[in-house]
Amino acid sequence: MKKSFFFFGKPKKPAEADPAVPSGAGEEETARRRLDFVLNTIHEGVLAVDSGLTLLAANPRARDIFGIDRSFCFDRSALSLLEAARSTELEKLALLALSQGAALTTEMGFYAAGEERRFAVSASPLPEAEQGGGWAMVLVFSERTHLRKLERVRKDFAANVSHELKTPIQVVKGFAETLLDNPLEEPVRQGLEIILKNALVMENLTGDLLCLLSLEEDRSRSVEPQETPVRPLLEEARSALEVSARNKGITLFLTCAPDLSAALHGRLMVRGMINLLDNAIKYSPAGSRVWAEAKEDAGRLVITVRDQGAGIPAKDLPRIFERFYRVDSGRPRDQGGAGLGLAIVRHIARVHHGAATAESHAGEGSIFTITVPLRGQRAGAF
Repeated sequence: MKKSFFFFGKPKKPAEADPAVPSGAGEEETARRRLDFVLNTIHEGVLAVDSGLTLLAANPRARDIFGIDRSFCFDRSALSLLEAARSTELEKLALLALSQGAALTTEMGFYAAGEERRFAVSASPLPEAEQGGGWAMVLVFSERTHLRKLERVRKDFAANVSHELKTPIQVVKGFAETLLDNPLEEPVRQGLEIILKNALVMENLTGDLLCLLSLEEDRSRSVEPQETPVRPLLEEARSALEVSARNKGITLFLTCAPDLSAALHGRLMVRGMINLLDNAIKYSPAGSRVWAEAKEDAGRLVITVRDQGAGIPAKDLPRIFERFYRVDSGRPRDQGGAGLGLAIVRHIARVHHGAATAESHAGEGSIFTITVPLRGQRAGAF
């Protein structure tokens, strides 16, 4: 029996050519068969439902994902989307897409044979003019299971290595500090200072890695933020970097209305502000200025940090928030860091359902911005 994506009765015997049939009918049949072939061979799963979320069509990949009996495609037994996929989350997505009349995309998991499989799911309502044969929506499922497993391996590896390195780094750092507190010959002292300096670099690196991994986990859990005054957070970040700024003769300016507040994870936002201010100080010339500002704009909290540094070349801007990416790979690690600071800033913004952006021109300084909803956004919204 020939597979068919569109027809659920038994395939009809092809009719003999009839001179009275317009030539366009043959072209339509050819186009239908081609589309039928594509949908039956693509790797993504495809489901079609009507406005009541009754299943009308399922390609072989979708039947494999959800364990839908092949006989479904050759009879008209009513099967709802909920019965087919056994997922209230998918039903919720489909209903929301239908009510909004717009395509929605998210990622969700489905269990099969005792194992969870992850999919990127797109729910796309058909325009009214295209809703023939009762079709109201098409859902497409692209598997992400293997990718998520690889991500979990990467996270576990980074977390385990970072944890294992913390103790020996602290031991090296502690002994170096202890020895430096005693009278030593200059060559020995210089060697110990180098050891201590590099131990601090490694300590910062492992700390940043653990912070980044924690942020990724927190984002998946989506802990609800708390209403928090913004100015004290900015002041705390500035206080943490006053010594660094003073050592380079850099003046820090802070602008924020005293009554400005937002739904935030306070500790995380302070960390993000510190990272941005630290970058601004590192990459600004001695005696320059750095500005930090927080304000409300169209129902969103906008935090900007502006410096008078050398700026960022246009070719580097699209990658500036990637982990381990450094604009000047030749810059010493103790000056430029390991390239995790801005990646942490981006994740902090995403935890708050916001975004981090950068604007810069070489030789004209840089402006980094964190934009988040002023009153927060609940997790689970598609």
